[in-house]
Amino acid sequence: MQDWIYPHFDYQPKRPLFLCVLSNTDTGKIPGLSAAGASPDLTDYTPSADAELVELNKIITIPEIPESPEGATTPAVMTKAALNLSGIPPLFVTSGLRRKPAVPYVDMNGSAGSDIRFETAVPDAAEIMDRAAILGKKLACFSDCIFIGESIAGGTTTAMAVMQALGYPGKVSSSLHNNPMGMKQEIVDQAMDRCGASFGSMKSDPLRALTELGDPMLPCTLGLMKGLSETKVVLAGGTQMAAVLCAADALGLDGDVSIATTKYIVEDRSASFKETVEAVGRKWYMADPGLERSTIPALKCYAEGAGKEGVGAGGAILAASLRGITQQQIVEGADEVLMTVELPK
Repeated sequence: MQDWIYPHFDYQPKRPLFLCVLSNTDTGKIPGLSAAGASPDLTDYTPSADAELVELNKIITIPEIPESPEGATTPAVMTKAALNLSGIPPLFVTSGLRRKPAVPYVDMNGSAGSDIRFETAVPDAAEIMDRAAILGKKLACFSDCIFIGESIAGGTTTAMAVMQALGYPGKVSSSLHNNPMGMKQEIVDQAMDRCGASFGSMKSDPLRALTELGDPMLPCTLGLMKGLSETKVVLAGGTQMAAVLCAADALGLDGDVSIATTKYIVEDRSASFKETVEAVGRKWYMADPGLERSTIPALKCYAEGAGKEGVGAGGAILAASLRGITQQQIVEGADEVLMTVELPK
């Protein structure tokens, strides 16, 4: 299909690498907030299960494939299909993750993020960022283009809190059909009251915004960006990664950094992906996974507004397209992954 990747990505990487940052935040356990897991208690396990699916086509941590309460399967299925087809290697980075995956990973240490309504969210944000910057510098020796995705339940709410504290009015998306923006704003308002913040009040102190209102994925990704300052970076995600760009703008981080997401995020009218990215002067790219042609309802529902993005799906599909993979191959590959993934016996 014409323009299933838009706009044209004018670089052909020789050694692409796909990174995925795995984190937890207790904000994601607030009932009704996140669809990254069939229930709030399972959100601690979702990132590890996503990593296992992408690396092994097998899930070990939990006895089922992560899915939303609405029945959308994890977007890791799309990511796995794209990386399988293209031969691009994945590497997982854990930052404040409670349940470690049964696959190789690099650990940035740190604790899981707290519920932003009641506690300082990420007390060790500065240390996480420093450690991730060291990793980024090492990875720059091995790859000329690094795609960075994430898996963290509840991350759009913490992203929204950080953006507002920094003075960016971006609206975040949701993996639910109906984006609970009212609920998210109530949580953000309560968190800001707790730490004495208001819209834009932390513009000159972005590290405090990340510490008080963020989650462990955010400083980790920013640290990776800092370490990769001389390497081409594509943030693989939706409005959470748009929040990373806002924080990078406030921190004064430079570099060749763009963002790629799925069509489902770009067309989400409840969010402001394009506007947020363009406001900080970064390029965005859209990949259309074509899942309306899937034969499996748990994937087909993405085209109807469920799931939308996650585990770097949009960026992984963009990366695969640079190696000649077609949209139809992505559709068929995602179906095959979901039909063949192994579960614990």
